[in-house]
Amino acid sequence: MSQVTEGNMRRIPGLSIAILLLGYGLIRVGVGGALLAQSMERIDFAELADAVSEVREFMEARADRQIVPFSVPGYFVYILAMGIVLATGAVGAIARRRWGHASLAVYLALHAALFVNFREINPKMLGLVLQAVLLLALVYLRPARVRDHAVSP
Repeated sequence: MSQVTEGNMRRIPGLSIAILLLGYGLIRVGVGGALLAQSMERIDFAELADAVSEVREFMEARADRQIVPFSVPGYFVYILAMGIVLATGAVGAIARRRWGHASLAVYLALHAALFVNFREINPKMLGLVLQAVLLLALVYLRPARVRDHAVSP
């Protein structure tokens, strides 16, 4: 019979969280890239045109409140970059590398910066809070491996 250790009990939930974050990061990359291409008229899909139009209206309504003004394509570049940082961080967490957790923390900071930049509090903040909780759980459930370094006398 196999011995159940605390590390084994944490492995599956931690790996599940990291895979969930990887999937969400890849979705952000795909959606951000598609909306960027649509906003730059590289592709033309009615559903994406509606989404770009909604973002344009959102940004125009808050143009005077933005700390750092975004163009519509610039906003989608930011979303795409957030997805890359999130997916990269999730890969690092899967590999149990310290930089993975750091990248996930940078992603959270980038996400929070959007709320600050637009001076907007909305229901999407719940997603940010949930992601912060998932990161804390991930750090506990799937901590970075400590590398053994030879110490010379």
